[in-house]
Amino acid sequence: MILEKEGIRQSIIGGTSYGGILTMHLMTQNPKIFKGAILCDTFCATDLSPMMNKLAQLTAPLVKYSWFMKLSTLPIYKRWPLARSYFVDLFDRIRPDESVLQRRAIEAIDYRAALEECKIPTLLLVGDFSGKLVQMMKITKEHLSHAQDVVISDSFDPSNLCQPAKFNALVEDFAKQVFEGSADTSNPVD
Repeated sequence: MILEKEGIRQSIIGGTSYGGILTMHLMTQNPKIFKGAILCDTFCATDLSPMMNKLAQLTAPLVKYSWFMKLSTLPIYKRWPLARSYFVDLFDRIRPDESVLQRRAIEAIDYRAALEECKIPTLLLVGDFSGKLVQMMKITKEHLSHAQDVVISDSFDPSNLCQPAKFNALVEDFAKQVFEGSADTSNPVD
């Protein structure tokens, strides 16, 4: 593994949004490698409701159209220029067919059972702009035995670009706690 090759014995893994899903995969498949994990603006499962799941499947092909993604997404990010700029660039470089496949794959994830087995101290961060995303993050927390969560005010997915100073401070504090062995990861939902 790359970490071993580089002589890194302890690390914290983290991911925001879809990167959080990759993080869940890695932390549940390789738990001994990571001393801690950070999940931001992400979710462990997407089974919203039968009707919402069907709607998500039907609208998945729309993500391949850059104009549609800009029209539906960019107005939300007016108050967060760094995040807006990121999405403009992303949508200008979108790979249409891959984006549809990615969306469909994301809609099928379910890490709840795997997270139940994971004992890695985990920091869950989520922006307060989307009540649904906050709810999905709370569900993720229910499946982790060693987790703490923070809702970041005036933020949305991706919180690291909407509120970078707040995000960085929370990550830095968590990393210090993990490496000092003082991370408060008690989760009353045991």
